[in-house]
Amino acid sequence: MKQKTKKQQGKDMNQSFRKRRTVSALMAFGLAAVITVFGASNSFGVQTNEEITDIDSQIDMELLAEAVAEVEKKLYPLRTNATFDTYTENLKTILVFNADNKLVGEITLKEDEVVEDEELQVLINRSEYLSSYGNTSIYRISE
Repeated sequence: MKQKTKKQQGKDMNQSFRKRRTVSALMAFGLAAVITVFGASNSFGVQTNEEITDIDSQIDMELLAEAVAEVEKKLYPLRTNATFDTYTENLKTILVFNADNKLVGEITLKEDEVVEDEELQVLINRSEYLSSYGNTSIYRISE
């Protein structure tokens, strides 16, 4: 038997390594291609889960609205869809408390009204503004 020289053994190892590297690269490329093809075929024409749940909830809401409309028709057969315009006045309430936190003055004013009661006006002028809640203003006289 003939023994290979170190140079020949090195060449054989290089060729073997190149062969393995080439085969590995081809296998990796093939696997990536297969995964891409399967992934594309599975998602073609199918909506995402979020879109499906949005559509389902929209359909549920439409069905619920129809059911409510039917029940209202049965319960209120004479109800009409006429709307009535109502005018609501903006009322403002002013509360005045003394130093002992006792209510000493109260008035409810319409939108453009002013305080005409002189005694209450004096109390409001002497007091300090504390707070407001909704349309109610609270003042306190500190003596």
